Order: sequence, then structure tokens, then C-alpha cells
Amino acid sequence: MAKEHTVDIQQAQAFLASHLSADVSEIVRIGEGAWSRCFGFAYGGQNLVIRFGKYVSDFQKDRLAHTYATPDLPIPEVLEIGQVLDAYYAISRRVYGMPLESVSAEQWLALVPAVVAALEAMRTADLSATEGFGGWGVDGNAGHSSWSNRLLSVGEDTPDQRGHGWRERLAESPQGEATFEWGFDLLKKIADDVVPRSLLHCDLTNCNVLVNGKQITGVLDWGCSVYGDHLYDLARFEFWAPWHLQLDMEHLRSVIEQRWAEKGYRPENKESRLMACYLHIGLEHIAYHAHLGNWTTLLAIAKRMRALVTE
Repeated sequence: MAKEHTVDIQQAQAFLASHLSADVSEIVRIGEGAWSRCFGFAYGGQNLVIRFGKYVSDFQKDRLAHTYATPDLPIPEVLEIGQVLDAYYAISRRVYGMPLESVSAEQWLALVPAVVAALEAMRTADLSATEGFGGWGVDGNAGHSSWSNRLLSVGEDTPDQRGHGWRERLAESPQGEATFEWGFDLLKKIADDVVPRSLLHCDLTNCNVLVNGKQITGVLDWGCSVYGDHLYDLARFEFWAPWHLQLDMEHLRSVIEQRWAEKGYRPENKESRLMACYLHIGLEHIAYHAHLGNWTTLLAIAKRMRALVTE
């Protein structure tokens, strides 16, 4: 992963001691992703976390995402956001659990109802105060006028993107480039605007969902969140199934479709919409791994995308 942060535990401890007080204790590094590094600590009788990263918008989205929190969709509250040196920090309430993708096959089966409940909480979230499709900003609004417009933006390589330059790098992999063009041409043919507008997380693995027993204890890191077709998060689970063999995705699909039937809800054009999601997920990650130069992973993703849309 591209590391956009360099804060170590000594620097985190020094910052917390100066920013809060010497009463800060139990500081421990608890995780990191592509864009931030996270430390847990105790202060004032509370268990908290502090994250350091380059992109303040990610932390601001986490703060706004908390307004969508429900018992089925537990989203930790962000208490403070600020700037330190050449980066930003966010202090949030700490939640405990193990990453969803780390559970055993048996644990997964017990957790599926909670996963479905969280997906349904996002599908039915009230977005009436917002507008647009795609990634939303700190004002809660998104910049694309339609779902197809958002999907097809996957072909853009502009200076404002975090992975800018990926198209030039993709040319270093003729097979990857050919698969990208094939998938993008197909996406242009099937992208559909007749979809409901729902809240999507778009990164429900990568240690972003913590669980304990049969319950989800926290849904973290909303930096990738968008508004769009609720089938997208289901498609992401299915796309990455070969990387998480202990997670029975057919069972997840069966349970969520049963839940829809119980509510009298039937997604129109479900399979073609899922295909569009598979294509976008594959194309987006081909671009990302081209930017990083991860050619082996890129080709595995390209193979998975082809398999999903041609099987």
C-alpha cells in the first residue's frame, strides 16, 4: 500500500501529551490503512482512538457518517479533528472487536444476519437532505448527476485524484491495459441510471468492520463512501470472495434476498446492475494497483472481473 503517513507511536504519545495532558495512558498502535495510521489510548476515563493522515476529508466524512448510525449500523463518533505538522488527526470513540474478514467460516454464518442488517440500514438511510451520486463531500452532497456518470468516471485520470498517473503506468502491463479497455467498453454499454440512491460504504473489509460474537461493534472509515446503487456493497463482498474463502458469499446473497422478500422489495434488473458493479470494482482496482505497480495483484483482479461478468 502507498503510505501517506509516517507518525510513529512516540510521536503520537508526544502529541497527545501536549494536546490533552500527561494523563493520557495506554497508548498502542492498533492499525493502519493506505491513508492513515491509528493509535488507541485512554484519557479521562474514556477509551479513544487517534488517527493521523494526509486527507482531512476522510475524517470529516467519518464525522458526518455518524449521523447515519443506528443499532444495526454502529458508527463511532468523531470527537475532534485538527491539524498537526503536515498532516491531520481525528479523535474518536474506540470500539472493540475483530475484523469481519478474519472470522472463521462458522463465525461468518452466525454474523451474516448482522451483516445483512447493516447493509439494509445503509440501503434505507434517509438521504433526503443530500443530493448527487458518487463520493460525497463534507457538505453531504455528491458531485455526479447520475449513477452511470459516477460509474464511468472510473476511466478518468485527473490531477486531483490520489492515484493520478495510473493510465500511464497501466501501459506497462499490456494484459492489464487490454482487460481494462474491454471492461470499460462493456461498462459503457450496461451502466444504468434506474437505480435507487442509497448510502454505500464501499470498503467493508480491510479491517473496517469490527465484530464480536454475532454482533457488529463498529463500521469504520467512511472515506470511500458514496451514494448510489445499494447492490454495490453486496457486489464488493462477492468480488473479493476468492480472497476470503471462509466467507460463504452465496449464503450472504441468500439471506439478503430473503430479507428483501420479507419486506416486499424486489430490485429491478438486479443481475445487470450487479454486473455493472463488478466491472466498476474491477476497473477501479486495476487503476489503483497500476498506480502502485502491483502487477501480480492487478492481473488477479483483472482475471476475477472477467470471470464474474462472463460466467
